[in-house]
Amino acid sequence: MSSIARWLEEAGHALAAVDPQAVNRAARALVEVRARGGTIFTAGNGGSASTASHLALDLQKAGGTKALALSDNVGLITAWANDTTFDRVFAEQLRMLGGSGDAVVVISVSGSSPNLIALLKQARTMQLTTVGLLGRDGGEARALVDVAVVVPSDDYGWVETAHVALHHVLTYAIRDLASDAAPLRRIAGD
Repeated sequence: MSSIARWLEEAGHALAAVDPQAVNRAARALVEVRARGGTIFTAGNGGSASTASHLALDLQKAGGTKALALSDNVGLITAWANDTTFDRVFAEQLRMLGGSGDAVVVISVSGSSPNLIALLKQARTMQLTTVGLLGRDGGEARALVDVAVVVPSDDYGWVETAHVALHHVLTYAIRDLASDAAPLRRIAGD
């Protein structure tokens, strides 16, 4: 088997290992946030920061949902890092911007990045809905989110690839489920 065919097979295995019910629960939770007019805040580090930005973009443009990537404002991130610690760069933004009815989606291969853990703890303090697109075993974040969607792989590349696919699945689900009140009633009983 060629390297390309093997890599495609490995990527497919990573995505196939995701629990569809967890994705369904994440979509339902985010649809509820959209229905009550809340904002979905996203965050990640490195490649996951790019996925968080892409998710916020798609939620707004294709999903008709208020969304903001906390990892997009480099000036604000560096200001918070300089004045507090890098661990607080997302939590402080959420403290200033978040409110009742909002949600946080963290995207992380390890699930243990200190700045994402601080963000989730801040979200918990504010009683916000939390979703994690996580890798490996979900890390520390798994216990801190309302809904964990875990890609059970140690290969960061395949986890990140699956997270991009999952963010599109969530965007489509939110768009489709929110477009008609009947599906909202149906999924509430799943």
